[in-house]
Amino acid sequence: MGKKHKTPTPSTKPTPKSQGYFFLRFKAFVIDLFMIYTPILYIVTYLILGSKEALWENQGAVLSCWALYGGIDSLLCSTLSQTPGMRAQELILVDKNGQKVGFFRCFIRFVAWLVSLGLVFGFVFPFFRKDRLSFQDWLCQTQILKRPNPQK
Repeated sequence: MGKKHKTPTPSTKPTPKSQGYFFLRFKAFVIDLFMIYTPILYIVTYLILGSKEALWENQGAVLSCWALYGGIDSLLCSTLSQTPGMRAQELILVDKNGQKVGFFRCFIRFVAWLVSLGLVFGFVFPFFRKDRLSFQDWLCQTQILKRPNPQK
């Protein structure tokens, strides 16, 4: 009598192999910064305000650039479960049950990310947790998993 083999089912709990690695997450962030935020900043600086000096004097424009970046990031994460940078690094954002995350929760996650980086504890928070979740993922009950893209 042989052993019965079960078909593997995808796990929704983070494991060391599937948990989004810090270096991959950082590379995804840099890609997103260049693909999403830099064009926003260029358009606002040179096409709307006219010069970099005008941007330096207008803090409302800087805030609107970050808000627009957060909106685009949240829209991509809520509809596709990943940003272009996350897609390049084969990362996916899901909730604790493995489901897509809604727009509002994605935007709150973005705001929490800004706050955690501004107060510097965002860099060290994952190192004090056994599950290695970042502050924004812990707060919004989300996780970033390593998932291969099906097109490859």
